[in-house]
Amino acid sequence: MSSLKKNIGLQMSYRMLTIITPLITSPIISRALGADKIGIYSATQAFANYFMLFAMLGVEYYGQRSIANSHTRTERSELFWEVYTVQFGASLISVTIYYLSACFWQSSRIMVMMIQGLWVVSCLFDVNWLYFGVEDFKITVTRNFIVKIITVVCIVVFIRNPSDLCLYAVIMAGSTAISQLILWKKVKKYVDFKRVSLTQCKKHLWPIIGLFIPMIALSIYHFMDKSMLDLLSTESEVGYYYAADKIIYIPLGLITAIGTVILPRVSGMVMDSKEKTEVLLNKSAELSICLSCAIGFGIAAIANEFVPFFFGKGYEKCSTLLVLFVPVLFIKSLSNIVDQQYLIPANHDNQYTLAVTGGAIVNLICNWLLIPQMGSIGATLGTLMAEIAVLVISVSFARKNINFSKMFIRHGYYYLFGLAMYIVVRFFSFQLHVGSVVLQLLLMIVIGGSVYCTFCFILWLVIKDKSVFGSIIVSFHRKGKVER
Repeated sequence: MSSLKKNIGLQMSYRMLTIITPLITSPIISRALGADKIGIYSATQAFANYFMLFAMLGVEYYGQRSIANSHTRTERSELFWEVYTVQFGASLISVTIYYLSACFWQSSRIMVMMIQGLWVVSCLFDVNWLYFGVEDFKITVTRNFIVKIITVVCIVVFIRNPSDLCLYAVIMAGSTAISQLILWKKVKKYVDFKRVSLTQCKKHLWPIIGLFIPMIALSIYHFMDKSMLDLLSTESEVGYYYAADKIIYIPLGLITAIGTVILPRVSGMVMDSKEKTEVLLNKSAELSICLSCAIGFGIAAIANEFVPFFFGKGYEKCSTLLVLFVPVLFIKSLSNIVDQQYLIPANHDNQYTLAVTGGAIVNLICNWLLIPQMGSIGATLGTLMAEIAVLVISVSFARKNINFSKMFIRHGYYYLFGLAMYIVVRFFSFQLHVGSVVLQLLLMIVIGGSVYCTFCFILWLVIKDKSVFGSIIVSFHRKGKVER
């Protein structure tokens, strides 16, 4: 369990960096490029993401799970090279088709499209799944820290006006490609080079494709929103959606980092002990719900003051989008527990596929109906409906083994704490009359954080060992008694 806590800590530390960096870069980018250029960047990146999807197939989850279940270095080495061969072949085909198809885009976007192709090229070298499978998160986190810091410095120094769109694309896509190459330096620590035949690789193809199908469905409501906005609305609407989406996915990345760590652990546990699996998932659920309520209600409470300060003039619509995205944060954090932390590790790939496919269908229908009339608001509502569909379907499949509905309801008091925090912050926002927007936001955050933490601390003291946080408080209390 200590290694699990360490890995969660490492992932959380990196996710904290992903929270800090957009807080530095997003105001620069939004002001320098403007909503229209951001819309172009977002639309072209979404296009590249489809090819990244085909490049990786379902290797990310399949490879991680397979490596986690390997028992010897020899077995791990053979698995790695067999799976990577499939990935390399798919990536090479995707890169070729991408650059051929990019030539058919509008001439004004061709240069940006060529640069965005580096995202697809990076898939040729992506072996993160190896390190996740052996639970060595230190390597990837360290790499990500360095790359993130360099990226931030480059954006701060070089991005000044709308003409820097291509340079911004180079910084973002190029840093990703370089970061993937860096990981190969440590591959030999865990695997030896093995020559593999196409026959050996073929046995992995169908299981990988089995996980690829839900990835297609996931991409529909992760990337299709921007693509359909670009098709059915305006570049500005794409820019508004991109800006709000980027903010809300910062805390979501922090929350889903838990799933990244838990997946390999559950993969090795689920077949041996249902009780231990349920205990681990319950702890993960409490942590996810606690964080999502704190952050989600907090974002909703300060959205009106935060957006004009953070993005600048012309982004007022993002306030509404951020508030609408908050339920997406709640639902996504719950579905992550069911899908990424249980269904996939337990080899329930077909059920996972059906869940995300259902979500994709709902998203497509909602987008088609709502975007022409409501623009970015319609896309946000479509995403919310899709996430609800995924959660409902996933829980219905998993309930035969684990009652996730009961588990989530058990921790429902955090939503009440979040709502109380929201009401208090909004009340004080009307009473605060300070000259500085920064000071007002800081006061609102401090007030909200104090209210939420007070409620939580009282609860943890009451329920004690029944809560993961309460047990930590108790352990510290007992430790203090021993020391005295």
